[in-house]
Amino acid sequence: MKSLLLASTALAFGGQVMAADIPAMRLKAPAVAPVFSWTGCYLGGHAGAGSAHNEFTDPGHPNGGGLARNFAPPGGTIGFDPGTRFLGGAQVGCDYQFATNWVFGAEGDFSWTSLNGQTTDPFFNGKHGNPITLTSRTDELATATARLGYAWDHYMLYGKGGAAWTRDSYSILNLANFGSFSCGLFGASPCNPTGSETRLGWIAGFGFEWAFAKSWSALVEFDHYGMGNRSVPFFEPNAGASGVTNPVDVKQRIDVLKLGINYRLGWAR
Repeated sequence: MKSLLLASTALAFGGQVMAADIPAMRLKAPAVAPVFSWTGCYLGGHAGAGSAHNEFTDPGHPNGGGLARNFAPPGGTIGFDPGTRFLGGAQVGCDYQFATNWVFGAEGDFSWTSLNGQTTDPFFNGKHGNPITLTSRTDELATATARLGYAWDHYMLYGKGGAAWTRDSYSILNLANFGSFSCGLFGASPCNPTGSETRLGWIAGFGFEWAFAKSWSALVEFDHYGMGNRSVPFFEPNAGASGVTNPVDVKQRIDVLKLGINYRLGWAR
């Protein structure tokens, strides 16, 4: 009995010593990958191509008994496409991701371009029987838009819309008269009235954006600019005693396809 008691005590003591030599095991929770979010602000650049359509309408001379301005019958319209031209610029904006997959954002962008084109008057000839030429040029595009996207992980489809501005210049070359006025000494010169404006319109578009690396995303986007119909003052300095200004109605729309890259501020992934 005494021997059994001694053996049990030794066994218990030995077990405690062994347990003391085994380091404690620490349980760790499995690592969870961070959830990607589009929330944050960005700045970037873009390049692409744009095409425009312009229409010049002669409203008739306001002080000449309804006489045309010699490039179209009163109310007559001449339309032409300047063709496809390069554009490039920059953008800045902020996004906020909510309800898991939805992204709301605001963006402003500015583009330089050279959407210039011309056409020959199909209605009348100009001075000395030579053709009349109508020209249009857009040098700048700017927008302020809101956009709504649907995102899954690093990819997002979005639509956008808002206000748009263009900077335009126009001319009508080789008119025989500008309204009821001739140009130059004794009417010897052709009339070449010009006009310019900053035009306000609207923009609607859609695009796809891909966050391809830490802090960087790339996009492809299509935009339609509806710039409306405006009465533009055209000025001819060589008509009358001190030049003559008459209105011409100009209608414009622009379509743009662009590729862009954004640097997203504050992204950690």
